[in-house]
Amino acid sequence: MIQNTSTRNLPNDLFDSFLPERQDFKVDVYQDEDQYFVKAELPGFNKEDVSIEYNENTLTITASNVNNTNEETSSYIIKERNTSEVSRKFIFKNINDTNISASMADGMLTVNLPKKQYKKQIIID
Repeated sequence: MIQNTSTRNLPNDLFDSFLPERQDFKVDVYQDEDQYFVKAELPGFNKEDVSIEYNENTLTITASNVNNTNEETSSYIIKERNTSEVSRKFIFKNINDTNISASMADGMLTVNLPKKQYKKQIIID
């Protein structure tokens, strides 16, 4: 069973009513007999900007980058272009968490989550 949970920040600012709703990144989640795959589009992020955690059946993918410039920011009313953070959570059951792997190329993150194998050889007495 897979469950997708979004982690959006709720509006709490005077200007939030003028801003578009923050977009989560796009993902494809699929499976084969042995594992689940999560492919996430993270354009503009490097692998150093991405954090992946698996804890208590929950896979959390967070990407954040901050472009620190020395320009004067006191005249800005809204500044969104140089800082961004996105995060998604997915709940997976029956994952072999010691063998989770991930790779990233050209803004595409791929996470492989192997399923626990329940096959057990039974010896006949």
